Amino acid sequence: MLLNDHEEFGLQVLMVRRNLNSDFVGGAYVFPGGAVDPSDAGPAIERRSLGRSDTDASAILGLPSGGLAYWVAVLRECFEEAGLMLGYRHEDELVRLDGPEAVRLAELRTALSENKLTFVDVLKAEQFRVATDKIAYYSHWITQAGRPKRYDTRFFVAQAPVAQTAKQDDYETVGHRWVRPA
Repeated sequence: MLLNDHEEFGLQVLMVRRNLNSDFVGGAYVFPGGAVDPSDAGPAIERRSLGRSDTDASAILGLPSGGLAYWVAVLRECFEEAGLMLGYRHEDELVRLDGPEAVRLAELRTALSENKLTFVDVLKAEQFRVATDKIAYYSHWITQAGRPKRYDTRFFVAQAPVAQTAKQDDYETVGHRWVRPA
């Protein structure tokens, strides 16, 4: 869940609208997210992570290893589906997407969605490190037994990055809106 504390509207949560032709809940508004990809794990992505190691992430999730991939998947999916990059340009400078940087990132986002690049490639191209330190683990839900489809889902929460505007990808997501949790 991405949170935004708007001074006029108060606390809001970002919801993205799934493509109407999606196999699962087409047209529904959902939190940005998805499955962990193989490229979300490994030494290359761990070197591009700031604030959390695989050991730390795995301990939080109660896993023997591979926990960091969940944090990375959150960041990748937010970028893919909502166009928001939670990352650092330098150790202490959060990514801002305005001007020429926004144009470059939009092009890289398209290449990522077309499987021409991995998320690690995007991070390397821009010299970004993912802000795993800015994400909090929230909950783990598993669909009850007996349902036609079962899901094993983990939820994370983060403050939406400043100086960035959410934009759906017009493929997986066809709209977005900020809503009050109430």
